[in-house]
Amino acid sequence: MAQIDKNTVAVKDQLKPNEAVTFERLEGDGLRVMFVGNSITRHGVAPQIGWNDDFGMAASSKEKDYVHLLIKRVTEKDPEAAFCICQVWEWEMNYKTGGDKERYAPARAFSPDVIVMRCIENCSSKDFEHDTFTREYKKLIEYLDAEGKAKKVLTTGFWKHPGDGDIERIAAELGCPCVYLGDLGEDDAMKAIGLFEHSGVANHPGDKGMEQIAERIAARLGL
Repeated sequence: MAQIDKNTVAVKDQLKPNEAVTFERLEGDGLRVMFVGNSITRHGVAPQIGWNDDFGMAASSKEKDYVHLLIKRVTEKDPEAAFCICQVWEWEMNYKTGGDKERYAPARAFSPDVIVMRCIENCSSKDFEHDTFTREYKKLIEYLDAEGKAKKVLTTGFWKHPGDGDIERIAAELGCPCVYLGDLGEDDAMKAIGLFEHSGVANHPGDKGMEQIAERIAARLGL
């Protein structure tokens, strides 16, 4: 079984539509950083699968998910930085039709200086359409970066995905870095194995995996 198939956490309803975009330190007038992702970036409380938190699955605390590890690094350099977390499970599930981008309107209005694109895992690998994904992924970036000013860092899937090469080609086309993560999803030491009864949750990155994701992205952001 491919590692991505072990992610049995349901794609749908990881967050309610009105919770898709959240902010931290929004009052800051410094660098504006947006994280675009899925359950690895943020998953709401889901007691039915043994997940009782609201941050990146399956970190042991909010401070240890990759988003908040990076927030800490950024604010050490820029105490006035502001952050947006945009959870796009709905786009991943419906990428073939472009998804409902209006639910991400508050993220678009955030006017980011930096966008970290950390999504693909919930785009079905069974009937994956490379050309459609490439077109719609670029459209999503263009929508979120309405002013066309943001520095972008893209990442492949935590679990190896058929679309990883497409993301790498998009990054080359846009002239931005692409962070490879697929090796992490092959290593059980990077996951929360044994910490959650639900196998899908347990196959998400644990603290070590989150730290590695953050380290690799930080290196491309010069942090």
